[in-house]
Amino acid sequence: MHSFALPLVALASLATSTAAAIDAPCNGPNARTQPPAGAIVVDITGTYNGSYQSVAEGMAYLPNTTEEHTVFLFPGVYQEQVIVPKLAGPLVLQGYTCDSMSYAENKVTITHTMAQRDLAPEIKNNRNALVSTMRLKSSSGVKMYNLNVANPTGKIDQLGQAIAAYVDAPNYGFYACNFTGYQDTVCAHKGPELFARSYISGAVDFIFGMRAQAWFESCDIETVGEGWITANGNVNSSNLSEYVFNRARVFGSSGNGSTYLGRPWQPYARVVWQN
Repeated sequence: MHSFALPLVALASLATSTAAAIDAPCNGPNARTQPPAGAIVVDITGTYNGSYQSVAEGMAYLPNTTEEHTVFLFPGVYQEQVIVPKLAGPLVLQGYTCDSMSYAENKVTITHTMAQRDLAPEIKNNRNALVSTMRLKSSSGVKMYNLNVANPTGKIDQLGQAIAAYVDAPNYGFYACNFTGYQDTVCAHKGPELFARSYISGAVDFIFGMRAQAWFESCDIETVGEGWITANGNVNSSNLSEYVFNRARVFGSSGNGSTYLGRPWQPYARVVWQN
């Protein structure tokens, strides 16, 4: 795999307006500005002929066949929860971008503000999944490119888990994506999973899960408060769950000694930082 130098972005930069994004010069071999033939198109403005104005609506019209399908998203901030359901075939989720090699050029944000404190106490099961901005359930092979996924709930003292992406099935690849949160930003629950040239931010256990094998290649990891980056919850010596960070760049503003690379959530936790 190749290493890529990545510029930094702040959460404020995610809310780029549709008009500004399209008016800016955007060309070159790495630009992804038009949907491929046959794609389901999501456009929050409704300008594109035949498009859907929410991601959830577009997902609802996915054909459940064994062929690969593409959902193309035009620029905008989509304030909604999104579920990728169980599908018979592979899926590509492609966000509009001027440079598919860098998350800094992403023009599509999916965001939803919700934490476990917002759930009724009688709800006991799937609490992480229920508050997540994106819940990914298909195991037929999903590739996600150039999307920002945020849960901007922020710091909460009690029941503050607020997941941006909950990966609840194997065979996922995330390329030049941006995941923003505070506690439990990304749940790498089942694997294998690949995160490449992507950005993940948070403070407390913001990359966590119990059963996934997850590889993070040339990713930017930003800490925004005191805590731990990873919390691997492997409970069994025969479970192959582990997180490997290869050529990661870790940075933050919370002060020296305030953040740890990880904590052993369960007795057989495995996390590797290398190169």
